Amino acid sequence: MHVFKHIHFADTNRSGQALANGGQGYFPADIRRLYNIPNDLTGAGQTIGIVEFSSGYSLQDATLFWKMHGITPPQVAFVSIDGTRNDGGMREDDEEASLDLQWAGAIAPGAQFVIYEANAGETYAEFEAAMLHALNYILNDNQYRPSVLSISYGDGEDSFDAGALQSMADIIQKLDERGVTVCIASGDQGAYGLHNPYGPYSRHADAPATSPHAVAVGGTHLYAHGGECAWTYLGPQHGGASGGGFSDIFPKPSWQTAVPGHARGVPDLALNADPDSGYQMVFQGQPTIVGGTSVACPVFAAMIALANERRASLGRKPLSSLPQVLYSYSSQLGFRDIVVGDNTYNGVIGYEAKPGWDAVTGFGSVDATTFIETLANDIP
Repeated sequence: MHVFKHIHFADTNRSGQALANGGQGYFPADIRRLYNIPNDLTGAGQTIGIVEFSSGYSLQDATLFWKMHGITPPQVAFVSIDGTRNDGGMREDDEEASLDLQWAGAIAPGAQFVIYEANAGETYAEFEAAMLHALNYILNDNQYRPSVLSISYGDGEDSFDAGALQSMADIIQKLDERGVTVCIASGDQGAYGLHNPYGPYSRHADAPATSPHAVAVGGTHLYAHGGECAWTYLGPQHGGASGGGFSDIFPKPSWQTAVPGHARGVPDLALNADPDSGYQMVFQGQPTIVGGTSVACPVFAAMIALANERRASLGRKPLSSLPQVLYSYSSQLGFRDIVVGDNTYNGVIGYEAKPGWDAVTGFGSVDATTFIETLANDIP
């Protein structure tokens, strides 16, 4: 079962233009500059949890990546939820864990990182059980106590039992109430939403990103000059597009006043995810280029750690109820509205990017300095 969300392309994009840095993809310094991430924050004093369902990660690859970019390697701890060992990033599906760690660590190198590892199993029922086990474990983790959590896994809601999704959402709400911001990738299959390419050919929102108290992170295409459009791809099914749509399980939270209809809408916001404007990483000792909301999510989680660092310097507690804050303070948070593109995918007509919130990029991407300072100074 493939529930991870990252994809590769070659060193030129579909228009034939070379990717950034001579075809090497965006570097951490590029992302910091293009999203205006403040240089005086490192995530110091914060703990970022990263939930993985693979066989571990390569600290050697991560350290090589960080050193390539002049980043002091952060502290990393490994926690096995169910006895799964860290194999050091030897298997193909270990790339996700290495990717998440490398890029969250690049944005918040002063934070401590905890990799919570569990076996996803072979069926969606087994994955549900593994996710619930992991979330429960973190809820009761009195050793590391992360203030932000990044989850780059999921699939269309139809793939899961509705009761299991409600149980996940209940635990995520409890985490949120404790000051743990849970960030979840919104998916890479556009409005279609399923990893299985063979239907049903209708719109599916991605779970557990539809959990009302999680922050669902969608995807954009980021240009070198800083502009963005929705991540969309009208070619073959494998191309990818920003996951987004409306839940069939969860009603619209009271704070989603900007969202039409009566269901929980996702994503809440978006960051670069298109492999055509992809990120460099190191896997099994070699640089490669990746995309997907699976990298947008840990990058955003790291930004939240920076905001919590700033809040701590002001004597404030870590953020809580961030999904509600995003909608209540949307006009003040420095969102970069994205109005071009859609998330049509695999023959299923998607939603259009438009002014304000939409089911492709949410409120858009962020000017991180404005975003962080508002969260630090204006949110109780």
